[in-house]
Amino acid sequence: ANCSVCVLKDKQLTCSSELRLQPRENRTYSFSCPEPHKFFTIEISKNTVCISNFCSTEVQELLSLAFPKFNNTLIWDINFSENKALVLDFLGSGLRQIKPSESCPDHLTYSILTYLTAEIQSIGTFCRRGPVSKIQVDKGARVSLQMSGKEEVDEPGFSMAIGPPIKKCCIIEVKLLPGSSVNLLSPNYPLSFSDDDLMSWMFTVPENNKASVLFLNYTQPNCNKKSERVEYAVAGYQSTIGKSLTDQQPSSIRGNFEMQLENCKMDKSDPGKLSLEFRVEAFNDSQQNHFWIDLQKEKGINVTIKQKKVNPNCQICVGTACQPEITLQSGKKTKVIFKDCNLEELGMAVTKDIGRNCASSFSNIIPFKQPNDGKHVYSCYNWEECPVKEMPLEVPISLAKLHVPLESLTWQLRAPTASTVVLSPGKAKLKYLLPGDKCREGFYYRLVEEDESELGKFCPQGSIEKVQIHSNISVVLLAIGNHSQILEPFFNVTFEKEITESYIFTVSPEPGVMSYLVTPKWPEGMAPLSSVSWKVSVPPGHMVQVSFLNATQPECRQSHTSVSIKGQSSVEEELSRREDELLPEHQTMTEDFWLNMSNCKPEATKKTFKVMCRVTLIEKRNDLIMKIAIGTLSAVLVIVAFIVIISCVMKKKKKKKIQTSIYNPNVNTFFPGHPLFSKGRRDNDSHVYADIDETMMYGQLLRGPGMTPLPEVDVYRPFEGPVGDRPPTPPPLFNRGKSKAVGPEVDVYRPFLGPVGDEPPIPIFNREASMQAVVDSKLYTFQQHEQEAETPGNEDELPLPPADEEMEQNKEESK
Repeated sequence: ANCSVCVLKDKQLTCSSELRLQPRENRTYSFSCPEPHKFFTIEISKNTVCISNFCSTEVQELLSLAFPKFNNTLIWDINFSENKALVLDFLGSGLRQIKPSESCPDHLTYSILTYLTAEIQSIGTFCRRGPVSKIQVDKGARVSLQMSGKEEVDEPGFSMAIGPPIKKCCIIEVKLLPGSSVNLLSPNYPLSFSDDDLMSWMFTVPENNKASVLFLNYTQPNCNKKSERVEYAVAGYQSTIGKSLTDQQPSSIRGNFEMQLENCKMDKSDPGKLSLEFRVEAFNDSQQNHFWIDLQKEKGINVTIKQKKVNPNCQICVGTACQPEITLQSGKKTKVIFKDCNLEELGMAVTKDIGRNCASSFSNIIPFKQPNDGKHVYSCYNWEECPVKEMPLEVPISLAKLHVPLESLTWQLRAPTASTVVLSPGKAKLKYLLPGDKCREGFYYRLVEEDESELGKFCPQGSIEKVQIHSNISVVLLAIGNHSQILEPFFNVTFEKEITESYIFTVSPEPGVMSYLVTPKWPEGMAPLSSVSWKVSVPPGHMVQVSFLNATQPECRQSHTSVSIKGQSSVEEELSRREDELLPEHQTMTEDFWLNMSNCKPEATKKTFKVMCRVTLIEKRNDLIMKIAIGTLSAVLVIVAFIVIISCVMKKKKKKKIQTSIYNPNVNTFFPGHPLFSKGRRDNDSHVYADIDETMMYGQLLRGPGMTPLPEVDVYRPFEGPVGDRPPTPPPLFNRGKSKAVGPEVDVYRPFLGPVGDEPPIPIFNREASMQAVVDSKLYTFQQHEQEAETPGNEDELPLPPADEEMEQNKEESK
């Protein structure tokens, strides 16, 4: 804060923490503190376009601009033709590659980057004086040199030239010295090498020397296309040797060779990363190979090294004793010498006992004597007092550094009494290795029981995330080919409380992946009276379909075989079959469930019990769409049926109704049911009829001696009475004031203007007189209604009309 750089401009002094100078720009500046080199650094960059074959003058020119005492960073941004490559020659002294987090002892550091991709990618960070002699870079490049103010540099340490195209990210040339070793890193380490790209190292091996390659650390990407790989091209050989990162790399290469690293097309959603740290060693071919194998911290381990191919000249020596095969015990550090041996023709088998020796630090242990050799071995008698929890099963570090290919690695898991062995494979999980299949990882596992019977074979990258075994078990890792350089833990082992089943597998299916489940000891068949269970989880929004693909049933001498499926939250089983019942083709479950199988004691010469099934995870979306479609179709059919039924009922009612027509000379005609008709009787609905039968209305007027039994309906009769010059005059209209609009008036009383007698009309025995009597009766009813309406009281609560009272009297008389 007390040190700034100040510039005088227009007679004003401006100070800040940074000053940038552009090309051909003159500035006069000063510092506000006496020792600015302790607080300021100088960065000088230059864009260079290389056209000629050599650009060394450009390099030397930038170095002459460095500021004494200050920490300087010189940056060369180099552009050249796309059909060429840039060759950086480090002038004989060479470079030594370091990790980005490390620093050089002389505080002089080179960083080389390339513009091959959209983003700048680091090829590496280097110190002076090392085996890296040249670096070829495709397309553009940036070289930066960080110099300490304490170190005087007269030469930049490299020169630039234009070379032929290389068609890859870069080529690093390495010169090995006799008996030397070099550590190298992939580009962009520890980040990922660029997607779908390749680069190579070219090694010069001294005369009478061989070279070996050892991968120290690596990460693998998630590939969509191809796979990451390493290829070796040896001088004098036309074919190349391809390896994966998990393979045992060549340990005895004679002559110069090229090692090429190729990345795959990575998954954009989850790319992972490709990074590699490895070591290359040169050794004299005439000398003996010797290694220190440190097993001091290991317990219960045996290491056997032997020849896979017989070579009479090969001797494996421990001290002065040499023999074709050696066995090393735990608790010792041993120097092993290989005389006239090709290490790739040797094999190593490792066995480690876990359980009996795991409790040497616990007090609750008891000794027992082994029957074979009489030696005492200490073991726990209670699993709670001898805890083994999440103990990793891994290759010992000292054996991983040995250049002898690993053939097999066996962990013997000896659980205490009344306990269970639990194996957790970690993120990779497990899947069954079925006959005819192969594991792409280059190794597989065998689970072997105490009686040497095989529980099953398994590969990584599956859906089985946990295995619980009732008895002691051995986990055997077997390499395919030379796949032996595997350093990560394979399993975590735990001893837990005893289970009732023989085996329990915890399965977590993944979308789009079919998981195959087979009974133990496939394809031979399950052991008699044994059982196995699979605990299958169903994630939300999914369902699991269990398909039975292959099954054989024995003839049982004792008990029965059983195949059952039961939801974890259900009381009843979804599926239950014995040996005399056929299994279904599929069974679908929508919740976490148990798949249980048990064997009977079969007849000795009959078939064994074995079942293969497939577990497939399916999204519920398709099933939901089908249910919605079926439900929608059903609803539509119900609605259509309902409409048809209503239409039929309405048509039937219309046919039953007797149509009547009334002539009204009034222009303001109205009739019940018209939208302008308003109902006035709120509490008395005696005037409302659903269906009126005319025989019920006028039957008392039409029946009598000599009358027709029923009136004729819908029969036209001509009018034969007197007709005047004009139609009768209707009564005047009255308006109650409810609406000013002209329309039919409802519930309005009109006085009857015609003559009314004191007695009811006398029945007339001809048809025309009968109809006139009907009309007179109707008019009498309206007159009576008018007289009652003039009585005081609530106009909405009207008494029954005389016609209704007469009907009530008739009912009483009939009773």
